[in-house]
Amino acid sequence: MMAKEGWSSSSEMSPSNDENLLQPGDEIRPKVGLEQVPGLVKHLYGLTVTSVTQLSSYDDKNFLIQVSKSVNNPHLKTTCPHGYVLKILNTMTSQGQKLVAAQNDMMIFLRKRGFNSPQPEKNVDGSSMILMELEPKDINITQNNVKLKPKKEHIVRMLTFIPGKTLYQVPYTPNLFFECGSYIAHLDNQLKEFQNEEVRSVAHMWMMKNTLYVRKFTYVLDNNEHRQLIHEVLDAWEKEVAPIIHQLEKGMIHGDLNDQNILVQPDDKDPSVNHIHGVLDLADIQYSCYLFELAITIMYPMVEVRVMPPLDVGGHILAGYLIHREISQQELDILKECVAARFAQSLVYGAYSHQQDPDNDYLLVTAARGWNVLQNFWNTPKNEVIARWKEIIQSYKE
Repeated sequence: MMAKEGWSSSSEMSPSNDENLLQPGDEIRPKVGLEQVPGLVKHLYGLTVTSVTQLSSYDDKNFLIQVSKSVNNPHLKTTCPHGYVLKILNTMTSQGQKLVAAQNDMMIFLRKRGFNSPQPEKNVDGSSMILMELEPKDINITQNNVKLKPKKEHIVRMLTFIPGKTLYQVPYTPNLFFECGSYIAHLDNQLKEFQNEEVRSVAHMWMMKNTLYVRKFTYVLDNNEHRQLIHEVLDAWEKEVAPIIHQLEKGMIHGDLNDQNILVQPDDKDPSVNHIHGVLDLADIQYSCYLFELAITIMYPMVEVRVMPPLDVGGHILAGYLIHREISQQELDILKECVAARFAQSLVYGAYSHQQDPDNDYLLVTAARGWNVLQNFWNTPKNEVIARWKEIIQSYKE
């Protein structure tokens, strides 16, 4: 879910340049431990770490740090009272410095427009990131952009930490799903004003337009029924979605609005009620179909929802979405395939990453219930799926 930043390139994906994307067997995650973080933060940001905790991540290393009030950095006037997240990016993402800079720019853009989003901090050199050689027991800053060991170089940056809970951490309710739909539609409308050529050119395997790349990794699935299910989903995508992607409305999108990247906060009058409060992890920003943003937002809560059938999640999110954005009949007709395709990406890539990093159980979050949810969703006829979604949407109008 969070921080799948690595599997990417800033060139268009095609059969001729697949080598720019993650290949089976590649190891790209930073080999950096907790004990290195205080020295790294002191050296780069002039801050003294008082506590450090490693956060869950796919292919990067993220550390939540608290610091003392003393600052030895001309570009930092005060410290963030809630702490920071030190992000050490994997080797593949670290090859795209312009794209990471664009992510920083989008965070600033969103904050100026009233969205609650982490903000990049400048290091002692006045930069919002730095490319470094990082070894388990040795840290050397790359000088003059000379790459001595390209596969060991990692971008390091630090973002302000926003306290609170994610959607994943609170009880799901129909109203929260409705707010999610409204929020993402409003977000994507605002992002129409954000322009960046680097984002337009990015390609990575988690982008839904590249769904068929999943086929390259299905070998990791030991369960034959699971493998067959994924191939059915991919075949349907190839038949129903791929031929019309060029016709779908596109723009700048977040690209990974799952339930762990959406922040909530308690209602002022009733703390038992939560509202959408902000967004995290802009690592997958891209120029792509608005429909894909919607499908991603629908898919992840379906895995853990208990207060309603997983199928109903889509109806409540759609109802909120339609407050700010329309969805065409063409888009509605392929939304089921898009949601299922995101299941396929999450389940297969999660299984692959866990094979590479068996100690990282975070990679199997979707798999715990996801296979059964996907199977039931996929077995439900499309006309029944759409009819149920429309029924829920209509309930908000009555």
